[in-house]
Amino acid sequence: MKNQTSSPRWRVRAASRFASLTGASTLLVLCYWSFHPAMASDPRVAAAVRTEFFKRASAEFTAGDYDAAISTLENTMGHPPHPACHYLRGECFRKTWRLDQAVKDFDRTIEIDPRHASAHYSRGLIAEYRDYWDRALEEYDAAVQLDPNLSLPHIARGGIRWKRGELEQATNDLNRGIKLASEAILANPNDAAAYRARALALRTLRQFDRALEDHDQMIRLLPDSVEAHIERGRTHAAKYEQAMHAAQTGGGPEAMVAAERHKAASVADFDQAVRLATRLIEKSPDKPQGYRMRVEAFDARFHAWKDPEDCRFAVADLDMLARHAPACPTVFFRRGHLHAVAAATDGDAAAAAKHFDAALADLNRVIKLNPTFAAAWCERGLHYLRAVQRGGDAELSRRGVADLSEMIRLVPKEGRAYCARGSAHALLSDWQQALADANDAVRLCPQMPEAYSLRGLIHDCLKNQDAAHA
Repeated sequence: MKNQTSSPRWRVRAASRFASLTGASTLLVLCYWSFHPAMASDPRVAAAVRTEFFKRASAEFTAGDYDAAISTLENTMGHPPHPACHYLRGECFRKTWRLDQAVKDFDRTIEIDPRHASAHYSRGLIAEYRDYWDRALEEYDAAVQLDPNLSLPHIARGGIRWKRGELEQATNDLNRGIKLASEAILANPNDAAAYRARALALRTLRQFDRALEDHDQMIRLLPDSVEAHIERGRTHAAKYEQAMHAAQTGGGPEAMVAAERHKAASVADFDQAVRLATRLIEKSPDKPQGYRMRVEAFDARFHAWKDPEDCRFAVADLDMLARHAPACPTVFFRRGHLHAVAAATDGDAAAAAKHFDAALADLNRVIKLNPTFAAAWCERGLHYLRAVQRGGDAELSRRGVADLSEMIRLVPKEGRAYCARGSAHALLSDWQQALADANDAVRLCPQMPEAYSLRGLIHDCLKNQDAAHA
């Protein structure tokens, strides 16, 4: 029998997987000013009241009650506007997935205070989440220039550069972030945020043992933090992959034992995150934040271990959030992405087909709610391509090309989009268009290995062996 893995079509499908891998309600609150006309005529009273509300909102934010903090902050939005109030509300909106509202508050923060580095950083996080990586890098650059002593912008910038294959620049950024976080820890050994920042940087650098030490410290300080257990669970899962690779390449039985130990630890952390989020729901069943946190826990566990039950549990919580916030694109994007991954990984053909249709419906909803959500166009395009790889017809490839073309229109300098569209053209045997996209991917991201792999495979399929091995 012919070896299918040597066929050109199989190899192009393999290349397309590279691209795949480099993959609320509105509260009606009456303004405080309506009930306190004296505040408008006495700036000192207004400032004092604003300060008290801001303190209360800050405490609510720290406690994770972001919706309550948003409500409280409505009382601080007077005249003149204050950047700290807009920034804190923007962070609350970001934490509750209301990204458009968050961006408006961060924009307002920067308008009032152009040197507000944290607002640039937070705006960058949203741009990165939506696949506007160049815009995110601009925001992280601005944050670093305005306040070079903030660790998180360095770490976030290093993360994007790492994903793009720009390893030297990424390593410099990540090491700078680690140094700044270490200085913060030295100044305050109980700074949980600094331990978290350093752990994220160390994990990106694949220094998992050191990252786990910082996760342990964060959990020591915040034992009931859902996020802390999720992040440690992810790092244990990454360490499991590293140990499994060692076991399969001559590492011996010790590596296999280490792999199983990290898998068990990862599952235990995700389980604890689910339990903690469930307690939040039981305590306040009418508040959406517990459901959001449980989605994060189920989502992380599903992506780490691909248990279909975790997908089902996360989708059930997202169903509740969708009823609570029917106009929130992020809710539908999260649910659509889960369905898309399940469609690609579920061994049951009937279940996979249901996930495919559900993912498509959710991603259609995201694009209808926000046509500039680049990540949704990319996700839907890749969703079509994965279906073709599982035996779908050529029409799905054409739809994938159209969606990825729209992503390129929105983010014309993003090499990943060209790499993905090149894979779609290759599946249609449109080799010249595929090669043009691969060349653009190499031009835009000259250090991205996937772009070179795709171009080499296309040359191979065109029988141009010299170019493939040049």
